Amino acid sequence: MSSIDWLMAVAILLPLVAGMLCFVVRDYTVRGIIVVLTAVALIVTSVKFFLMGPTEYEITAIGGLNVGELISILDFVVLFIFLYAGISLKRIETIILALAQILPLGYFEFVKGIKFETSPAFYIDQLSIVMVMVISIIGSIICIYAIRYMKDHEHHKHVEKSRQSRFLFWLVMFLGAMNGLVLANNLFWLLFFWEVTTLCCFQLIAHDLTQEAINNACQAMWMNLLGALGLMIAIVYLTYNIGPDGISLKYIIAGGLGKGVVALLPLALMAFTGMTKSAQLPFQGWLLGAMVAPTPVSALLHSSTMVKAGVYLVVRLAPAFRDTMVSDLVAIVGAFTFLGASVLALSQTNGKRVLAYSTIANLGLIVAAAGINTPLAMTAAILLIIYHAVSKGLLFLCAGTIEHGIWSRDIEDMEGLAAKMPLTTTIAAIGIMSMLLPPFGVLMSKWAALEAASQVPIAGFLFVIASAVTAVFWVKWLGRMLQVPPTGEAYHVESMSAIYSLPLIALAGGAVVLSIMVGTVLNKLVLPAVAAFYANVPAAFVAKGFNFAAQGFAGPAAAAGGSEGIGTVGLFAPWPLFVVLGIALVLTWLLVGVKKEDVRPAYMCGENVDDCSDTSYFSVADQKTEIKLGGYYFMNSLGEAVLNKWVNTIAVILLVIMLGVVYL
Repeated sequence: MSSIDWLMAVAILLPLVAGMLCFVVRDYTVRGIIVVLTAVALIVTSVKFFLMGPTEYEITAIGGLNVGELISILDFVVLFIFLYAGISLKRIETIILALAQILPLGYFEFVKGIKFETSPAFYIDQLSIVMVMVISIIGSIICIYAIRYMKDHEHHKHVEKSRQSRFLFWLVMFLGAMNGLVLANNLFWLLFFWEVTTLCCFQLIAHDLTQEAINNACQAMWMNLLGALGLMIAIVYLTYNIGPDGISLKYIIAGGLGKGVVALLPLALMAFTGMTKSAQLPFQGWLLGAMVAPTPVSALLHSSTMVKAGVYLVVRLAPAFRDTMVSDLVAIVGAFTFLGASVLALSQTNGKRVLAYSTIANLGLIVAAAGINTPLAMTAAILLIIYHAVSKGLLFLCAGTIEHGIWSRDIEDMEGLAAKMPLTTTIAAIGIMSMLLPPFGVLMSKWAALEAASQVPIAGFLFVIASAVTAVFWVKWLGRMLQVPPTGEAYHVESMSAIYSLPLIALAGGAVVLSIMVGTVLNKLVLPAVAAFYANVPAAFVAKGFNFAAQGFAGPAAAAGGSEGIGTVGLFAPWPLFVVLGIALVLTWLLVGVKKEDVRPAYMCGENVDDCSDTSYFSVADQKTEIKLGGYYFMNSLGEAVLNKWVNTIAVILLVIMLGVVYL
């Protein structure tokens, strides 16, 4: 076997083999060793892909078996699993959507004799390499964290028969399916891996086997099957009208389909597919429902798998629908999701639901940037994929650690968390700041997206409002955790397993280091991917050392690859900003503080009980009354019950317009 054979086998097949070993091995320590070794292998392999660079990979047979036929058979197996799940759980929508794929595919393959084959089988470009690194590095860290988490999870749930082996099987296999998805050139093969990720997602969400978990898993299944149906229709359509080249991603992104209805209809359908997977409005329900699953599931879905598959597909196809109405509509749909999800996050008291809405919002921003479809916008999209994966993976793991510390997900129950869990709170604060403050990568990516939004003014307007709203819910949550009564008691760093602390520290360090080294990230990962999309167009950024600047694009010369019309729009120098941020935090810690003897009781319209640290007072008729304080969550004005019907209706209208505009 050649080196590329080994890399492909480790990236796609090793997680399946490791998952099967986890399934059959019942010893906790041995399972942990299997997961750790698999994680190390995947991380090393992703780095090897980066060092190897873009290439193509063709495979026609394994051990005498035709790979194309094997993929086809396995695809039907997965679809029949969905059909069985729909029948056994009495989910009519799942039954209909499974049959809607099984019957047409069976007709075209077995009656018409059509083979959905194209060459090469795998197309490994710079965008694929970025995605493999995100999946394999961040996903592997989450899998390591899950080893101990699931043991504690089952202990708290008083589980009589452990299902950790089954859980790790689906979790680890998820990484292989995702790697296959982002490396596939054949759209039919991509569809197969797409379905496998849906199956993994369904199994992981339903893991605890409560009625709520099963219901939410079914919702995730049918919504993602709806998106897969759009992809299948596009594949059949392209095969009939274009031939084998029509289902080659390499051919599609090179502009081979043209700009007519024959091209735009399948492209719009595939964009719709990506939007369902990335939980864009009105499909946010499945991702919110996934919060019922154990925290490693949420972390994996939100950071490096599942939803990232959705935005990957939209970003991947962006060159094909550039300069069309479809592109503008994709930008508006994404921008509306960015705003709608950000506003809905304001009314959430459950920390994981805040993280979920934040994820949906940021995915909307990535989709919008892909729709804006300029070098600057595409650079912002890929940057955001990288930095959002790190920060959101960190925040979900922090949420899981906090939940195991106080056994609550409610933000109000996290008041004073800094005194109870100072290490976890510090790491969580880094995670929140990485989503909110300069010069962290997420904010730099948003800045780039805002710079690019002048091409689609409606999207730019929505960007500005949504960005302001996100600051509110992040600061509110951070404030609850850091709000500690000045009792003068010394902090005691909580005891934490290395399997918990090391992933948290690694991701927190990654958020900081990758932000400082944004110039390297741009030059080595992002700009080469964008250059493949926009040949002969100057780079959207100038990156040198630790600094980078955005460039404006105006005038025909810039579009043609000349230098006329290019000017620096803004400059980011990350490390001085980190120094300033660090000084501000240290000075605050040193100078802003209250001594216990300086504390005075608050006036509470009555006589306080005991001393100022007590939260009770005597009110009418000397009745002891407990003070109840809490944050304001705008439930009556911006809650889900108020806004969902409006945002979902508008989102449906926008999607209908996007799918219908191809006929104009």
